[in-house]
Parts: sequence; structure tokens; C-alpha cells
Amino acid sequence: MAFGRLGKPAGHRPMSDINVTPLVDVMLVLLVIFILAAPLMASRLALELPQVEAAATAAPDAPAAFVALSMDAQGR
Repeated sequence: MAFGRLGKPAGHRPMSDINVTPLVDVMLVLLVIFILAAPLMASRLALELPQVEAAATAAPDAPAAFVALSMDAQGR
């Protein structure tokens, strides 16, 4: 009273799909490790950043720079 055959079914093909679940799991673990490790590595670097003075700004009543270009049918 068996419900299935003992041999391989006639239409059985090998599975050709790639199982990406383990790959996604490993990538997420690596992402979490890098996210947690990045602040620790950045705090160990001793950086001496230069001090920047405020840049001179244009006067509010100065006209904006305007450039007009034109070209004829010959490309001149």
C-alpha cells in the first residue's frame, strides 16, 4: 500500500536554483559587524583638522554674474 514509487519520477530534474538565503544571512551579519566596528575605528584616529575662517560673501546689492552664449547654424 505504498503511495509513491520507489524510483525517481520520470519528470524529475535536478534543482538548478541558487539558494540565496545563506548568502543574505552572511551579508547582513557582516553589515552589522561593520556598522558596529566603524565608530570604534574612527574614534582611534587622532586627526588635527585645520581651522577655517569664514569666507567673504558678496555684497547683497551686487548683480549676479550672467553669461550668454549663442551659436549659428554652422556651429560658430
